[in-house]
Amino acid sequence: MAKVKSQLIFKQLAIMLLSVFFNAAAFAQTGKISGTVTDKKTGETLIGVSIRIAGTTKGTSTDVEGRYILSGLSKGKYALEFSYLGFDTKKITDIEVADSKVSTIHVTLEESGGQHLNEVVITATARQESLSNLYAKQKNNASITDGISGDQIKRSSDKNTGDALKRVSGASIQDNKFVVIRGLGDRYNSAMMNNTSLPSTEPDKKAFSFDVIPSNLVDNIVVYKTSSPDLPGDFAGGAVKVNTKDLPEQQFVDFSASLGYNSKSTFKNNFIQPGSSPLDFLGFDNGSRSLPQAYAGYKNKNYTGLSYAEKLTITQQFPNTFGYDENKATLPNVSFQASTGNSKIFNNGSKLGYVAALNYGTARRQETAYRADFDINRNQLFSFDRNSFASTKNLGGVLNLAYLFGKNKLALKNFYNNDFTNDFIQRANGLNVESGSLSFQGFSNEITQNGLLNSVLEGQHSLGKRNIILDWNTSYGFSYRKQPDQRIVTLFNQNPSDPFYISLSNENSPKPNDLGRVYSKLTEDIYGASANLTIPFKMGEFSQKFKVGALKNFRSRDFSVDALGYVDGVGYGKRIEVANGTSLQNIFDPANLQQNQIVLARLDLSSTDYTGTSDLNAGYLMLDNKIMEKLRLVWGARLESYQQILSARGKGSREYQNTDILPSANLTYSLSAKTNVRAAFSRSLNRPEFRELADYRFYDYENNYNVTGNPLLVRSTNDNLDLRFEYYPSSSEILSISTFYKKFKNPIEQTNQGNSILSYQNAKSAKDLGVELELRKKLDFIGKDPFFENLTIYLNAAYIKADVALSNRTVSTPLQGQSPYLINGGLSYATSNSDMTFNLLYNRTAHRLKYRGEAGGIDIYEDARDVLDFQISKKVLKNKAELKLAFSDILAQPFSYYYKYDASKGTAYNPNQDRVIQKWNKGFNTSLSFRYNLGLGK
Repeated sequence: MAKVKSQLIFKQLAIMLLSVFFNAAAFAQTGKISGTVTDKKTGETLIGVSIRIAGTTKGTSTDVEGRYILSGLSKGKYALEFSYLGFDTKKITDIEVADSKVSTIHVTLEESGGQHLNEVVITATARQESLSNLYAKQKNNASITDGISGDQIKRSSDKNTGDALKRVSGASIQDNKFVVIRGLGDRYNSAMMNNTSLPSTEPDKKAFSFDVIPSNLVDNIVVYKTSSPDLPGDFAGGAVKVNTKDLPEQQFVDFSASLGYNSKSTFKNNFIQPGSSPLDFLGFDNGSRSLPQAYAGYKNKNYTGLSYAEKLTITQQFPNTFGYDENKATLPNVSFQASTGNSKIFNNGSKLGYVAALNYGTARRQETAYRADFDINRNQLFSFDRNSFASTKNLGGVLNLAYLFGKNKLALKNFYNNDFTNDFIQRANGLNVESGSLSFQGFSNEITQNGLLNSVLEGQHSLGKRNIILDWNTSYGFSYRKQPDQRIVTLFNQNPSDPFYISLSNENSPKPNDLGRVYSKLTEDIYGASANLTIPFKMGEFSQKFKVGALKNFRSRDFSVDALGYVDGVGYGKRIEVANGTSLQNIFDPANLQQNQIVLARLDLSSTDYTGTSDLNAGYLMLDNKIMEKLRLVWGARLESYQQILSARGKGSREYQNTDILPSANLTYSLSAKTNVRAAFSRSLNRPEFRELADYRFYDYENNYNVTGNPLLVRSTNDNLDLRFEYYPSSSEILSISTFYKKFKNPIEQTNQGNSILSYQNAKSAKDLGVELELRKKLDFIGKDPFFENLTIYLNAAYIKADVALSNRTVSTPLQGQSPYLINGGLSYATSNSDMTFNLLYNRTAHRLKYRGEAGGIDIYEDARDVLDFQISKKVLKNKAELKLAFSDILAQPFSYYYKYDASKGTAYNPNQDRVIQKWNKGFNTSLSFRYNLGLGK
């Protein structure tokens, strides 16, 4: 059913997008002026502002989002007049309009003073007004936030949202896709798109892969570092809100293509490629890897109780797909993207628009690695070399529709992404010291297909003369993860002169981690709805706001896994030498299975299916109070009631239920027009994921760990205090200093239990104390040379000190997944018309606690890495096209995990005391991309 659903969704989305591409209308040859109008004191957009071209009767008014568009304008210079009841009229001059282009002018209006007897008209140029508007937006956020606008992303070489997030203060990216904020990893951050929470793209943890969102479709990204009642209650690091475009200012059709080079894999002749199916090139499995029907009929029955003959018949139905091709050369990585959009203004002033995109990419990835393990006395237990050969495919699409009429807006926003990886992992030169220096080698071939569909229908309405705002949305999400037929083979050797052999255990103790096949499938449906009402009112001479809202989110998950090991079907175990005509290419053929009496047995410990539901109901009350001219308080509380039910086959059901009141307050004092002092308090929480609660064991072949859940986990709560000073010298400059304190109760950590077993556990409590610095400064003070006037330096850094109280001790180490410090810096250059840009980026993420050592296990840390990126772009073909050259991870430093035996003198790697247990290198990447805009000059 899930397979049919995902294929139907993909077909429908593809048909809709293709129809949009091939029915684009001709481009108009007149220009437009568009933008937003905001209140200078509050930064809020204003609805119903009258805009008129000076000296004419031609005009329009702002819509429910505070936007305006004046179209059909001939080439030349214009002046606009903006008028609104209770505000001074403003006249903006020197607005340049060119054919087929949009001139964007964002305007701020100030409330009229009571002493004005006559109309006051304030005059400013277009450039002056754009700067003023940016000040208002930066200074008037209710929460402590950082972000990046669509214009900034457009001027960069960032291909996806993950790349763009690297530029946000206090944020870094892990594994090129997962956001880390203030040193806190996946579980402490939340992701939103278009006013709705995003489901996790990773079924085993709370994490969203931001690299799946194309950057050219992003309107803006905001990272909330302090909470307010109208935000989700489940974050402590940050909440990342991505807003995609829905109503373009002008028609566009955009095509881009990219070629990529990886130093470890591209043009190499040693790439190993396992078998594929006809639809792999699109990123979809065609079903040939599914569980054979002969076994599927016994999946929920007593397969173990069948006779040897019955098991042999079923085992022979599994295809012999253990072969692979060696020495395959790899071509460059390739990606394509096409996007289009348009909007139309009708005679009655209503607007209809759409944005659509398709993207496809294929790549090869090779890693060389070393894996070892040691005991508590630093004695080596085993070691082996690991080589990974991965072929990846990515296919995705976006379709957003919006309709504005009067003081209303309706929008339908759809996002789809499918990732497919065919991963061949080879082990070589293995040595198991514990088993008498037993040599071993082997491989695993694993297919992983991840998908996510997210659809949101939303509305925004301005009611009455007071402009009471009602906004609402309903959403549906569907995510899946399919891992059909992971094949694992291990060969052993006691003496170098003897041939390698496979080891078959008896059928009561199958070992699929050494010799077997694993099938797993996960699907999840997510339903959501929310509504918010914002009521403005006056208290004294100041404007105030009262906001109330409610939310419901329901998730339904279905997970199944079958771990099958090849065993001796009639005896107590035996060895079969891989020699004298017996090879991995034929040992699992039906005839050899019968001859060697080999059958598949089910390992119940690793084959626990489960279903789960979660039901979140939330409501909040919030007041936005202007207490004094320079003092603002946004405060209130959020109530969240959460019920989670997990049912595992043969283990019954468990129910988890909590109701939490989450208060928050954000206080802002404006020292001047460019300076704020902020203070904030909030309470938030962190809930365990389904996988963390599910009591079944999963084998991670790549990292050689058995991962098991813990059904006794409880949700974590945390209190957050923030203090921040921020100074905005100009529209593109900032200096801010922040300090924060976080107190966690029952924080959830992933733990190393020893014997290569990972699990999850609640610590008793933890405390974080941190300092954060951000600086963005133009270098025009060096000289009046245009080069320095267009050059910007930026730096953000965070330092965090943590103490964690465990069940039996208190340690001064970070939380699991946290770094004690991180640094982001760089140089950015853009010409005045942005026809040429370059960015030099530096990132250092300090060593971080990967897994907490508990129950005899040892703390495992990930070592620090320096990452250097360089990107340069140049517009060509009369600014209709753009070339980008990017160098990523130029230093190509290795990734490394190490055992930290004694953290009393620090947690950084000490080669005299610590032991490296895993080390791998991904190489550096280079890409060249070409982008062409049909009909656009910018």
